[in-house]
Amino acid sequence: MKRRGPLIALAVLVGVVLVGVLIWALTRPPSVEDAAEDYLTALAEGDYPAIAAMSDSGLDASTEATLADAFAGAAYGTAPEVEEITPSEGFTGVRSSMEFAGERHTVFFGMALRSGRWTVATDYLAVLEVATGIGDSVWVGDALVPVGEVLLLPAVYPVSPAPRAVLDGGTEVVVSNDEPASVAVDATLTENAAAQVQAQLDPYLDECTAPGAVVPDACGIRIPWAADLATLENLTYRIERRPAAALAPADGSFAATGGVLVVTATGTTHAGTAGEFTYRADDWALYGSIAFRGDELVLAVR
Repeated sequence: MKRRGPLIALAVLVGVVLVGVLIWALTRPPSVEDAAEDYLTALAEGDYPAIAAMSDSGLDASTEATLADAFAGAAYGTAPEVEEITPSEGFTGVRSSMEFAGERHTVFFGMALRSGRWTVATDYLAVLEVATGIGDSVWVGDALVPVGEVLLLPAVYPVSPAPRAVLDGGTEVVVSNDEPASVAVDATLTENAAAQVQAQLDPYLDECTAPGAVVPDACGIRIPWAADLATLENLTYRIERRPAAALAPADGSFAATGGVLVVTATGTTHAGTAGEFTYRADDWALYGSIAFRGDELVLAVR
């Protein structure tokens, strides 16, 4: 009976040690290997929220939104594998690989232990240089981006011209940080491009032909009313056929031709009496420029 004291003390000591080990096991940060594998798994699964939670990018809100939207429309890598971990001053470098579009590519990133957890801190983004023959922007994944350099997560990205409503073309590009990536989009007009332009032009034609006492500018309308009237009081219009739009994207222009317009002018004749005269144009046409800005087609009539 006298030996129970030491035995109890030993049991308490063992219990304290076990509790300490358990607390240490539960509170210690995961290994850098585990954290790297978690990041690669998120890349392979397209889990952007998990990637964002692990990363410490310092990106501005616009770049962060582009990164997320582009990744949402990408095809993700498979078979991720950590190949080498290299401790360095301030962070730990990780060399890994994934399979993209049937080929294995290296994926580099750096990890740092901050506030008790490993974060993806450096060199984890890749750069894609994008260009297009038409317009100033392209779609990369689900992100509309200006031509030039764009930061992306490793993945396979569809790249297509903008605006998508009037331009066809596009390709896919593998983006990782093992080598520079670039893509040039070969854009062509869609079959309904002229219809899209016509849809913008028709409201303009309606504005041009609203009743009024002044011949409107930049509407392709010429009315020789001064030959018959000393003063003009009102013009009314009847569109018999609208000018049909045709595009010339190579030189950034459009032509809308073949319109038929009937105009009635009322006013005071040169003899001082009230008069009404009707004029007909069987070659009503408008000309102007087109520009592809962002995801919009912009018309300017001259």
